[in-house]
Amino acid sequence: MAVMTQDPQSFIICPNLIIMREKQILLLRRADWAPLFPSHWHVPTGKIETGESPKQTIVREAFEEVGLTINPDLGTVVAVKAPSYENPDLIWKDVSLFFVIKDFEGEPVNKEPRLHDAMDWFDVNHLPEPIIPVVKVGIEQYLKGDTYGEFGYDYL
Repeated sequence: MAVMTQDPQSFIICPNLIIMREKQILLLRRADWAPLFPSHWHVPTGKIETGESPKQTIVREAFEEVGLTINPDLGTVVAVKAPSYENPDLIWKDVSLFFVIKDFEGEPVNKEPRLHDAMDWFDVNHLPEPIIPVVKVGIEQYLKGDTYGEFGYDYL
């Protein structure tokens, strides 16, 4: 049976936020009951709501998840192609945008402890495990100065 995929021109847009403080990055750990990637570390992220741009989404999510009011820049982009989590016979495609902030007012706080059971700063050269694979790729790409990369196109 052929693997089903989205329309070739169709990608989900996934805004993410890399929060840097010198050589450290802020990460959140998903609760152990989360349906996708339970107990994995990740960056603030969220679904685009009606009428929002990807940047507006990550500005909203930054405030909702860690209490920061931000104006981020785009750091890097990862094109993703992977088996769907809900149905491995289907292919999931997204464009993960990794926005970045280095200067911000105040101190981040975990505003969603029901969804994130931990939050901490990590040395960018020693990321914790387990970390969501695409998030790790996006962080590493940004740190190398690569503005674009692909995840999953080499093995599917």
